[in-house]
Amino acid sequence: MLKAKLRGFAIASMVGCLSLTPAYAFAAETNTESVTLSEMDKNQNQNDKKAAFDEAMKKATEKWNALTDKQKAEVYSLIENEIKSEIKLMDKLVEFEIINKEDASSYKARMLERFKQLKDSGGFPLTKQKGTKKQ
Repeated sequence: MLKAKLRGFAIASMVGCLSLTPAYAFAAETNTESVTLSEMDKNQNQNDKKAAFDEAMKKATEKWNALTDKQKAEVYSLIENEIKSEIKLMDKLVEFEIINKEDASSYKARMLERFKQLKDSGGFPLTKQKGTKKQ
């Protein structure tokens, strides 16, 4: 049984390593010009996507700000339930000794602090809040 597990692990490791190696493809010689996307086009495309996303988030934030306090409280309640579930998950991972208790406690404290700041500010949950920094 142990040998079979070790073989399976070895095969999985080799497949994993092979997937990390670069793949090369060679095109046949054709006397036609190759069409590629220039770096400038790639950057412009990324900038367009970012601008579209920023515009969508701006509209969503405006709609969020138009909600009543009761509607916002409903959303915050759902977020709070999600955080409670994550805390239960962390506790279970600590119980199974997958993560250590100090790391879990630190993570839970950061989650609760960010939620408190979000709720106190009345901010839109899907945007980065000013004054909070990622740790």
